[in-house]
Amino acid sequence: MIHLDWRKYLYISLENPLTTMNKLKGVFKPLTSYVKVSRKSWSPVVWCSKPAYIHIMSEDLGWKDKFGTPRYEWPPYIWIYLFGISVIVYWELPEHQRSEEDDYWEQALWYLYYASYNRKKRGYDELDINKAKETWPWTNVETNETTWTDKFLMK
Repeated sequence: MIHLDWRKYLYISLENPLTTMNKLKGVFKPLTSYVKVSRKSWSPVVWCSKPAYIHIMSEDLGWKDKFGTPRYEWPPYIWIYLFGISVIVYWELPEHQRSEEDDYWEQALWYLYYASYNRKKRGYDELDINKAKETWPWTNVETNETTWTDKFLMK
């Protein structure tokens, strides 16, 4: 009798990658989805704690808090790795705006989590884009003007 331990061959870690984007719908401009297919000689052990031949993963937006403000880490994605072939679906700004990706996500995170947090109630108020603009903490050092930009918002 042959006994196969499926955990050696299959790794699944699923999170809804569209959670944050659904919350931003109607306020921030939608992102473009991209598909990347590649054949890699290495296993995705670098990103996963369990080595396996088949990986199916998805994650929402990756970010961290630093000095009381959000820092963008990675876009939402769905990743399928099958025996050496990697297929990744991810959502980012269009190619010509890629340098502004950090700004887009950090403003979105400020709107969703930082500007709406009420310390007195220890909870979140309703989302308000105007409050997010007013409370945005970053300014240009030379001009002392806010770095918030409305170009990521729906008109």
